[in-house]
Amino acid sequence: MADVVVDGVRFNVVRMGPADMAADGGPVPVASSTPVVLIHGLIMDNLSSYYYTLAPAVARHHDVVCYDLRGHGRSDRPPTGYRLEDAVGDLWGILDALGIEGPAHLVGNSFGGTIALAAAVLTPQRVAGLALVEAHPAFEGWAEELGEELEDLVDGFDGPGMREFLAGRASRGVRRMARTCEELVDECSMLDDFRASRLTAPADLATVPCPALLVYGDLSDVLDRAFAVHEALPSSELHVVEGCSHSLLMESPGEVERLVVPWLARQSPPGPSPDRVAGVRGR
Repeated sequence: MADVVVDGVRFNVVRMGPADMAADGGPVPVASSTPVVLIHGLIMDNLSSYYYTLAPAVARHHDVVCYDLRGHGRSDRPPTGYRLEDAVGDLWGILDALGIEGPAHLVGNSFGGTIALAAAVLTPQRVAGLALVEAHPAFEGWAEELGEELEDLVDGFDGPGMREFLAGRASRGVRRMARTCEELVDECSMLDDFRASRLTAPADLATVPCPALLVYGDLSDVLDRAFAVHEALPSSELHVVEGCSHSLLMESPGEVERLVVPWLARQSPPGPSPDRVAGVRGR
């Protein structure tokens, strides 16, 4: 792992590729010419959700970048800067710092898919393809709905016995999640910044030229977005996985891998690996 600083904000970044995944003494596969960036979900998530599921499989044939979003994981948690436009700027700032200037495939889970779609609309020249898992685009009403859900979540921490549970029996991971949620919702401008973000309309998605893979669970509470995004994106394919909810990546990581890895291979011909920046690669 390594730190990358973008406009004064420090991001925790992991970079891996075929050389990292090759068996000891075995041949190193030729990496695809197009890097892959894995973008995780909101508040209860960080780059580890990819690191322990999809990232190793993708890294066997691609140069892979994972990072903790602003305010998440081991990245800095500044009080402001949480608009979708800021998230897109963070994404490209990190890749610029790594020396990756060409187009990249974006794999976004949940809110990571929201960022990936915004990036494809705002900066289409830098997006080679989109693989979206349970993505919910920033359509009209997105910020208000998400804000209400997060405020209700934080209010629930003051429910009967919750503070005692968090202080005592809760695991360290649960305590960390609760603290992250409260700080982002109550102490940062995240909800106001979401409301100030540029929305993504279906007409915007219709202008996105790159191919897209859409993967959703049939029990997901955002399944309606899957059909809306599929209809709007000109070059998309949709897969609905039976028996899975919005937590599809955690519930069926093998199925996500089975769909995403071959799709990426079809989009990216083999080629020389991008130059790596010394001291940035790591696991």
